[in-house]
Amino acid sequence: MDQTWTDLNSPTKEELDSLILAQNIDPIIAKDLSTPTPKQYAKEFGKVIYAVIHIPFFKHSQMMNLEQEIDFIVSENGLVTTRYESIDALHHFAKRIEVNEILNKSGHSHLFFGLMKEIYSFLFDEIEYLKDWIKNTEENIFKGREKEMVFRISATGRNVLSFKRIVYPHKTVLESIELIAKNDFNGNFNKDVKLLLEEWQRLMLEIENISNMLDELRETNNSILSAKQNDIMKQLTIIGSILLPLTVIGQIFGLSVLSFPLKNHPFAFWIVLGIMAVVVLCSLAYVRFKKWT
Repeated sequence: MDQTWTDLNSPTKEELDSLILAQNIDPIIAKDLSTPTPKQYAKEFGKVIYAVIHIPFFKHSQMMNLEQEIDFIVSENGLVTTRYESIDALHHFAKRIEVNEILNKSGHSHLFFGLMKEIYSFLFDEIEYLKDWIKNTEENIFKGREKEMVFRISATGRNVLSFKRIVYPHKTVLESIELIAKNDFNGNFNKDVKLLLEEWQRLMLEIENISNMLDELRETNNSILSAKQNDIMKQLTIIGSILLPLTVIGQIFGLSVLSFPLKNHPFAFWIVLGIMAVVVLCSLAYVRFKKWT
């Protein structure tokens, strides 16, 4: 069966009115298409399915995870999509449709599944980008840049959490579509919904794996930071332990007492300096013997 796809980008009232007349779209749906919808869901309106799906995307230059919305009107013989900004997956899918028309082939029972597969393919690409980002972070940690990586790990964790938050509701949307389609669409449609749910599960598994990798990386980074901080504190303690007797010696020989030894000795300064040097050498030898450094 031939299917048509209509894609609207931030539709005007005139475009929505035209859509109502041309494709007999429910005015309630048309009104909802005029502005973005915060909640993801799927509902039945007569013989069509109206679904709101959000997808995450990364601003790679700033490592920011943002959210985009696509509204779907799925009928037995066509698909209408509405978006509010440019979405790469839709552009890529449009090119693939042109190729499929030339080759006279189609791999899905409905355009909706072809488009969703394309969207999930882009999301898997984003996950691969996240994996590369984590691998680069790991390399930097073991190059001695663990302090800078604290903020990078936190930013990555925030993006993974946002990714999971946006994608998780897809399950509810797809299950609702499956339930609605049992009566209004053919059996192949339901089979494709199940396949799409399997893709969603695979996507969530990848996200969960990345989340676990990030937790391990955070623990490793914190352990290295803690070890370095402990080492610095130990070094400062050793230095303080060496300087303390020198301070005591200096204070003792600085006392203004008439009967003080070496007071009138011509080499008093060098003798005191020599005593301090011996104390320092003995202290360093003791530190090395105890293997504190």
